[in-house]
Amino acid sequence: MSLPDGAASIFAVATRISTLDSSGYVDPGANTYTTTTLVKCTVNPVVETGDDIVIKNAAGDLAAWAKHPDMRKYHTVSLELATPDPALEAACAGGVIFTDSSSALGTPTGLTVTPQTTLGTLAAGTYGYRATYYNAYGESAAANDVSAVTTGSTSLNVINVGTMAAGALGVRVYGRTIGGEQLIGQIPNIGTQSTSAASGTGTVTSLSMTALTKSIPIGTTFQIAGDTNSPKIVFTTTAFAPAGTVTLAVSASQSVTTTIAAGNLVPVFVDTGAVTPSGYVPQSDTTAGPGEVGYQEPALGIVGNPNGISIELWSKAIIAGFQTSTLPYYRWVLPRVTGMHTTQRDIANTNTQTVMEGQGYGNPNWGSGPFGDWQFDSSKVFQRARCGAQVLPAASNAPTPVAANV
Repeated sequence: MSLPDGAASIFAVATRISTLDSSGYVDPGANTYTTTTLVKCTVNPVVETGDDIVIKNAAGDLAAWAKHPDMRKYHTVSLELATPDPALEAACAGGVIFTDSSSALGTPTGLTVTPQTTLGTLAAGTYGYRATYYNAYGESAAANDVSAVTTGSTSLNVINVGTMAAGALGVRVYGRTIGGEQLIGQIPNIGTQSTSAASGTGTVTSLSMTALTKSIPIGTTFQIAGDTNSPKIVFTTTAFAPAGTVTLAVSASQSVTTTIAAGNLVPVFVDTGAVTPSGYVPQSDTTAGPGEVGYQEPALGIVGNPNGISIELWSKAIIAGFQTSTLPYYRWVLPRVTGMHTTQRDIANTNTQTVMEGQGYGNPNWGSGPFGDWQFDSSKVFQRARCGAQVLPAASNAPTPVAANV
């Protein structure tokens, strides 16, 4: 089949982004990114209006006139992606990719359960408890069952998990049926915090603190190391306490009869029997860092990616509703787009769009592209050519290194 064959350019099946160096060359050793998440790429010329010359004679008629054509200065290039993509956003607009490849937290150790015969609703019996760590990515496997025996009909159990693993946001507690524990609550990881003075006695509503190094959520329950009251006092925070706080608003489980010396806070969970267990123990540890997890835009007041990028797009060549068998693709090349930045995002009852916009220019240094497979001049703002499937890149979320400066 000879060309031109009247094929339409329909769909965009692959989009490749390549980072450039300061001279506009495809940066050797840098990465390219090929995606199928493109919604659309818009290329719109920005023009300088040409002079419109008009001279009238004494009779009011036009004596001389001319219009200089408008002149293209650059093109506004807009990319809209269907899904957020940290690597593509960073490649186009600069910024930071958030990554976390930390190890899984592992199973909690040191779980203890202390029964108490008052202030609860647990009947006499044997109760079992297990605990897991949790973080932003998931939850660990559970510790082995630890049991406690209660008496009477107004008992409760105080669960302490000891020192938490670094990186844990807290502990989730499971109970009460041995071998069939279900979720009943959690203990936040508040770090190492300590009171700076004795508690006083009677109805205690605040504690003097050494300035907090981490915030403490409202509703956090804890004891104070060294407490000699029997049973030990369980305090509950009654207001959120940010880092730096020196006075902690609390309520106490009972009147303090023996003042408690300054000491470390010991976070605990108190199972009074009021919570109905619901939610099964996880069977695997999902707390490991998954790698690339997010993106942070560049600082205000700067150009995040001053060198720019090149954009290549492959669309299908369609005749009478079907893709042609001869040279089945159009390849579009924009050799240099600079000043890319994200535009408005709508986080609402709809897909959150990612739109980036910059300025397209000619670039004689783009040459034959990141892999040496463009055979024509590439110095203008954009160009296109029909091509075969052999140069269609495979889409991947992983970056592909540029082999050489070609």
